[in-house]
Amino acid sequence: MSLSRRTGAREGLERLLTPPGRPITFKGLLTAIVGPSIVTFVASLLPHRAAAVPALLYLLAVVVAGAVGYLWPALLAAALSFVGLDYFFTPPVHTFAVDKAEDLLVLAIFFLVAAAVSAALSAALEQRVRAEFREHQVRALYNVTSRLLSGAGLEMVLQDLAGSLRTLYGLRGCLIVVTDHDGTDRERASSGALDGEIVTLPLEAEEASVGRIEMAGVPPWGLGETEDEVMKTFAGQLALAIERARLGDEAIQARLDAEASRIRAALFSSVTHDLRTPLASIKAGASSLLEEGVPFSDEQRRELLRTILEEAERLNRLVGNLMDLSRLRAGALTPSTEPVPVEDLISSVVDRLRQQLAGRSVRIRVREDIPPVPMDVVQMDQVLTNLLENAARFSPPGTEINITAVRWQDQLEVKVADRGPGILVDERTKVFQEFYRRDVDGRRGGTGLGLTIAQAIVRAHGGSMWIEGAPGGGASIGFRLPFTRSGGGDVEGIGETPT
Repeated sequence: MSLSRRTGAREGLERLLTPPGRPITFKGLLTAIVGPSIVTFVASLLPHRAAAVPALLYLLAVVVAGAVGYLWPALLAAALSFVGLDYFFTPPVHTFAVDKAEDLLVLAIFFLVAAAVSAALSAALEQRVRAEFREHQVRALYNVTSRLLSGAGLEMVLQDLAGSLRTLYGLRGCLIVVTDHDGTDRERASSGALDGEIVTLPLEAEEASVGRIEMAGVPPWGLGETEDEVMKTFAGQLALAIERARLGDEAIQARLDAEASRIRAALFSSVTHDLRTPLASIKAGASSLLEEGVPFSDEQRRELLRTILEEAERLNRLVGNLMDLSRLRAGALTPSTEPVPVEDLISSVVDRLRQQLAGRSVRIRVREDIPPVPMDVVQMDQVLTNLLENAARFSPPGTEINITAVRWQDQLEVKVADRGPGILVDERTKVFQEFYRRDVDGRRGGTGLGLTIAQAIVRAHGGSMWIEGAPGGGASIGFRLPFTRSGGGDVEGIGETPT
């Protein structure tokens, strides 16, 4: 991984050079010139013209120039101070000649001390600035890394990173480009304007390119070796995050594909068995009636015809459930509501299912204070039908099925309870999932669609459905419907945990 430069259409790779030092500023040069001048003026006003006091003042001017402009302004101030000390304060004054050898030695020592102070002060200040800058870099890198580890959205992290890089390095603009699975480069985050000379930093994960960072406004002397290493660390963390997000998307897609395959397999298995069983009974009954020479009594004929009718109705319900499932997935389940007395709905469904409920007593209890409930009669008929068929399927003959309807706050609450084996607490959410089926005592369960569709219809009415244990054993499935409708309910999330 390396940084590269390109200008306009020209693209090439070259290493960023280490900066030669802090650039010389106008403020630093002005301080280097004005400082010794002020010292010369002030020292000339002193009553004694000895060189010791001016030398100390000149040294102070060198320190100030070094603090403001760093090395080169400090050296310039040292040179001007040397000239001023020699010309104005070393006998003979106003000349550059020196009478005594020790005066020349003093001037040389002064210049060396001034130069050494300039270099030491400049190096200390440079180290402080670099330490502060490294601290900012580490904080920015820590912020990016912590946000990536916290699971923050990749788009948000990329945008924040582009802004951080621009602010941290004083760039005109920063652009982050991510390479998609098909090799297409796509802009994911940007900050500022990307013009002029552009420095490119590739993003690589597992020796494969996943994108790049483009920066405009990098100084001509480059970022420096330390900054270059930090940038590479930024790029490495970002490349790993992009690759992780890519693998996450692939894993999600794989799970979706696996779930789709599971649903298709469950649908094929369920439909294959549940379609063939009623068809076989219908075919057997019809072929028996059409068989010539077989003397059937009137009762036998009625029994065969009754079997054909029951199996045809069973087949019709199965096809209806499959059609309802397709409508639910398409979001086309919209109730057409009107106020309906709940006792009328319950009595109608119980009368129609009298054959399926044969051998079990049905006890109905409806409170008298329940007003008509806004509902789609056809859809709620299907909900109650699915609940009663489910209770009849899993409750032994001779047991009782209880249907209760009461007022619960501003909602209607209906419960269907049986005396069957019940439903374990861990399975009470699973039974609402598509094609989830329970086989009890060797008896095959239904298609695994009844409760799924019932829950979706109830939700479309703005209600809720749940499962609990019934008093004395068995399962109790209840649902609630609001007495007033304020818009369509939520029919999405089929098979999720009921509220």
